[in-house]
Amino acid sequence: MASGIVLAIEPMVSTSRPSPHPALPAGSLRQADQGGLAPRREGPGPTHEWISTHRISAVIVGSLVASVLLGLVSGAVSPLVPGSVVASLIGIALAFLYPTLALAGTVGVIAILPFAVVPLRLGVAPTFLDILTAVVWAVWTVRLATGRDRVRFPAPVFMACLATGVVVTSYLASPDPLSLNETARMFAKVSLGHLIVIPVAHLLRDRASIHGLVGTVIVVTSIEAVIGIGLYLVPRDIAYRLLAALEPLGYPVGDTVLRYRPDTDILRAIGTSIDPNMLGALLMTGGALAIPQLLATHPIWSRPVTIALLAPIAMGLLLTESRGSWLSLGAAVMIVGALRYRRLWVVIGVAGALAVFLPQAQRFTEHLLSGLQAQDRASSMRLDEIRNAYTIITGAPWIGVGWGIVGRSIDLEFTRGVSNIYLTIAQRSGIPALVAYLSVWVTIALGMWPAIRRASVEVRDDGIMLGGIGAIGGALVAGMVDHHFVSFPHLVTLLWALTGMVLARAAINLDGTSVVNGAPQRASAK
Repeated sequence: MASGIVLAIEPMVSTSRPSPHPALPAGSLRQADQGGLAPRREGPGPTHEWISTHRISAVIVGSLVASVLLGLVSGAVSPLVPGSVVASLIGIALAFLYPTLALAGTVGVIAILPFAVVPLRLGVAPTFLDILTAVVWAVWTVRLATGRDRVRFPAPVFMACLATGVVVTSYLASPDPLSLNETARMFAKVSLGHLIVIPVAHLLRDRASIHGLVGTVIVVTSIEAVIGIGLYLVPRDIAYRLLAALEPLGYPVGDTVLRYRPDTDILRAIGTSIDPNMLGALLMTGGALAIPQLLATHPIWSRPVTIALLAPIAMGLLLTESRGSWLSLGAAVMIVGALRYRRLWVVIGVAGALAVFLPQAQRFTEHLLSGLQAQDRASSMRLDEIRNAYTIITGAPWIGVGWGIVGRSIDLEFTRGVSNIYLTIAQRSGIPALVAYLSVWVTIALGMWPAIRRASVEVRDDGIMLGGIGAIGGALVAGMVDHHFVSFPHLVTLLWALTGMVLARAAINLDGTSVVNGAPQRASAK
């Protein structure tokens, strides 16, 4: 993995006699005279040159042709169809011109409309996330095929592919019948979500693109928090109608749209994430990225802006009543504090004292303590799930029992499932798959450790590396009490996109050197 200091090698001075032919390198004329092959042309190939020179013209011509065709279609069909297609084509064209836009759009959909499906029914109903994920893969694949990029993170790429291969093999050999049903589609989405680390790590090629992605994650997370707070505060009948309005996009309707703490009438914030625990996982991630920005010497924006974005994230996280997300954000802050910002430990201590002594915090403190002591129905159900998972794993340790009959939410009846990402993998794909999954994280951690140590003492610290490590660590801690980061495509994609971001950040030198077309480039001084 490219995590060390990139050395700029000066070209060696040649002592050979120059060629008598000015258009060819030394020795190549003699080779041609002897009937040998002409020297291979250096530099980008013709395909790469054509794309670099004519991509704008190609996009314009293609757009004109598409506009004519769509205009004909709109005369026979609803204008919604061509309008949606035009918007999609424009977005795809911009994504190929500016790959970071595809990444920003992906995290935006993950935060705001993670379950929204395309409202046009043309035989299939892909989600917006499916389309954007495909675009991200297509953009990087084209860059790879045309020589504009290369595989720069061989160890993480190999381990991610290996772990996914083990899980796919277990799925194919599992007792569940193989068919193109919803289980197969969900499994494919989750598998591709794990592999999103590959294109993301390669498309983020400099500090500016990394800052843009991290800033987008924080902003859209804050927006989703505001949505969740707003739906929490408005009258419940209005909140229900607003959420039911998302039915054309595939969102559920019915009595379970609004979510409550089990056995109580205490409402939980859900935003547009359907489940309060999934909203909590999202807000935890955004909070873990935002908190280091308050202490960084060179944050991506001013501290007042960070505070304004972080405030709704914190409030929304409290209103989710998601104890696992509270604990995972605390773990993320502790990780960042251990690596560099020791003052965060003081903040954790003060926050703990306020939670104990403030009367306004008693509701949340008692809820957390009841979960830690397994005194309520939700936490006791989790203990039953763990015992059930142990029985299933011992009965099918090698290939698991398959990914069918996905367990439902914690306040409903569970069938086959456990609120733990590690037991979920072992239960559904076997112990070898769990070992492969953990090996990916170990490989990434060992490869990034030099970069993490540099970030802990870096003078011009932007908080990105430590924030990313904290978010990943928080997600892995959350995996002890929830299964969302291996079961739901949007959170799986978010976790591994952040992992790709951290890999890309680790590959950038302290002096701002980035990688362009597979070669180190010096960034301009700011």
